[in-house]
Amino acid sequence: MRRTTIWSARALGALVSALALGVALLPAAPATAASVTFRAATLNIYYGLSQVDFAQDLNLIASKADLVGLNEVGNRKAYLENWAADNGWWLYAPGGTNQAGEALIAKKSMFDVLDKGSIFVCDTNGPGEVPPARYNNWVKYRHKASGRTVTHINAHAVASIETAGQPQDLPRTRCAEAQFQGLKDLAVNKQAEGQVIVSGDLNVDFSADRSFGYAKFPWQVFEANELPNLRSNYNLYGEKGTGTHGNRHIDYVYFWKRLPEYQLMWMTGYDFVGGTNSDHNGVVATFSVQS
Repeated sequence: MRRTTIWSARALGALVSALALGVALLPAAPATAASVTFRAATLNIYYGLSQVDFAQDLNLIASKADLVGLNEVGNRKAYLENWAADNGWWLYAPGGTNQAGEALIAKKSMFDVLDKGSIFVCDTNGPGEVPPARYNNWVKYRHKASGRTVTHINAHAVASIETAGQPQDLPRTRCAEAQFQGLKDLAVNKQAEGQVIVSGDLNVDFSADRSFGYAKFPWQVFEANELPNLRSNYNLYGEKGTGTHGNRHIDYVYFWKRLPEYQLMWMTGYDFVGGTNSDHNGVVATFSVQS
């Protein structure tokens, strides 16, 4: 009986050793890719604010994000140039007041600028008429911490183009429709080069647009189709608070969402930035990007 016990113990030990050797020879499980975060924001700073109120709003949104799309800031271009130089931010605000209005800023400590551009869309009610011409501006950055390329596209659509999601039959509406399609085309083009974020005041309410589903407005153009496609903060995480402009959710942050096996950047949440002097709240989305 004692001999059997000794043999069993030895056999058990040999079996354990063999199993350990076999496990050691198996390929190791892939390590989880590390990721780093940054924050991207949008804020329409009303052009009619005093210089003091404008500066407060600019510093507020800059304190909440690392990458920001601004609207209605073209008449503050000189101030923005000095502010960016003094505070360590990149600024892209091309051309005159209308073109520069959709400015983009990014922290120099977090991003390098690789390329940039501005695309004229249309004059809203005709050349030289109010409201003025529209542009889609963009900057391609290298996110330093991850090494990833991130293109930020920023725009401001003309107001008074919809009622409860239904389009108004106006020249300005047709201009906005062209701008939305232009944004989508630009996002498609830039997604081949890396990650894409789109921001801006689009002047179409998210829930009304989704409910009515007009074919040439943001929900259908950007979000209703299958992946890969643009996805907004509201689509992913719901509508928070009362809105970004009164009770309407018209200020957006989108990103290019791919099939899961190809996704290298994710929007992980968003918040509103209230307490502004402007008639808009800001939107700040948090992103996680694979390094």
